[in-house]
Amino acid sequence: MSYKTFHLCAILLALSFGAQAQTKPILIGQTYIKTGPLASLSTEPLLGIRALLTATNAAGGVNGRPVELRQLDDAYDAAKAADNVKTFVDEGAVGILMPIATTSSVGALKAANELKVPLIAPYTGAGPVVKQSDWGFPVRISFDEEYSRIVNHLFTIGVTQIAFAHNDNPGAKSAMESTAKFIAERGAKMVGSVAIKNDASDAAERAAELVKLKPKAVVLSATNGVTAKFIAAYKAAGGETAFYSFSFLNGQKLHEDIQKSAAGVVISQVVPYPWNSAMPLISEYQAAMKKIGANEFSYGSLEGYVSAKVLVEGLRRAGPTPTPETLRKGLESFRTLDLGGIAVQYRPGEHKGLTFSELSMLKSDGRYLR
Repeated sequence: MSYKTFHLCAILLALSFGAQAQTKPILIGQTYIKTGPLASLSTEPLLGIRALLTATNAAGGVNGRPVELRQLDDAYDAAKAADNVKTFVDEGAVGILMPIATTSSVGALKAANELKVPLIAPYTGAGPVVKQSDWGFPVRISFDEEYSRIVNHLFTIGVTQIAFAHNDNPGAKSAMESTAKFIAERGAKMVGSVAIKNDASDAAERAAELVKLKPKAVVLSATNGVTAKFIAAYKAAGGETAFYSFSFLNGQKLHEDIQKSAAGVVISQVVPYPWNSAMPLISEYQAAMKKIGANEFSYGSLEGYVSAKVLVEGLRRAGPTPTPETLRKGLESFRTLDLGGIAVQYRPGEHKGLTFSELSMLKSDGRYLR
């Protein structure tokens, strides 16, 4: 073989390796709840994530590379979530996206901070997760902010006799405690509260307890199955009250479960109205959802879409060969980034995310009144 031929082969080989490096997927990990009584929390946000990443990869990926999302079940166990994060990092993941719910997110964030890998958009607003940390990048507002706004609204309309019903788990309990604090700050006292088992087996019993207290409003921090059985039992026991829920409640699913009994339930939302196609972000989301065959829109899938969009923009700014450190710097370079009608805020030492929220009310046909 001549020197020129050898030199040409070496160049072609180098180019080949370079092309493979450029097309090698960017690995992202997600620990989520696939099994157990809280598994339904994962359904909608995972759909939105898939819509965004499918659209991104169809358009050439990020800096010419596809994004690969690897997922592992943690069954709502903090230690398992932490182990999943370690597994992803060992496999070469440069970021962790949207662990589902509080307990899993606490475990995942602990591991992310120890391993120095960005954790983007945990699907919870619990204090231990949304507080400032070097490697945590929350997107949604905190539960404290959600419940503060709900309490403020109730006091504004003259409702001060407020009770609370929640799933019997740490995240929901902390939401109850925060709400009690906000009520106390306004010079009143929470009428009472009940903790309901995650399988809703004692929902009727707990509902009967609150009915006796005759609250003017019951604020909820509960999954769909628990909420449906609790509201149905509350009304069956003759109770009359207004129901207010935090953002995890899927109003459409609630209507499917209890029909007209869902009418009037007010739900805090942390992303915009998913049917407002006049907003650029929503138009983009709807098109991406339709391309994966998902023609039913929801707040949960929109939040998943927004969260994945934040990740992808961070990856774009992290360069052609992103690492956990460059992804972190890419996210912190946002300052204030317009996502198409709402803005996310990150900068060094301040990982704020969104400030958006609004209240929506379910109508008797299952649609939302804003």
